[in-house]
Amino acid sequence: MHPTDPKKIQELNEFAESLNVFALQELKDIKRRPDLLARIRFDVTPQMIMAPRVGPKAVRDTAGCSFYIETHEDPPTLMLMRVGKEGVMTTVGRIDEIPAEMLKRAIDSPPDPPANAMYAITDEIVDWLKKELDLKEA
Repeated sequence: MHPTDPKKIQELNEFAESLNVFALQELKDIKRRPDLLARIRFDVTPQMIMAPRVGPKAVRDTAGCSFYIETHEDPPTLMLMRVGKEGVMTTVGRIDEIPAEMLKRAIDSPPDPPANAMYAITDEIVDWLKKELDLKEA
């Protein structure tokens, strides 16, 4: 029997995510995942995520889902990372549809220094993502 209660479905999705059961979500998949869409944070950068969790320079509010540009392999790729309240990070999405020139511009002129070969996304990429994911302006 499949659950039909939206709250139960979200709980099951979160449990499966915690077990890392899901394959990397593509753009079309993310568009159909209100549990991911509701958590997207365009204000969190890789530099913030990698910052210390304790001490005077601690960054505490990074929980949610944040996009970043992965440069460990060629070509660079737009990824979606889920960060839990405890700081546990899991890459949950890969966006191949983004124009390569946007990624190149973001790497050539990054809004923040990269953290562990992860680059922050630019305003241009944020605008593209909001359009592609049908996200309204906040």
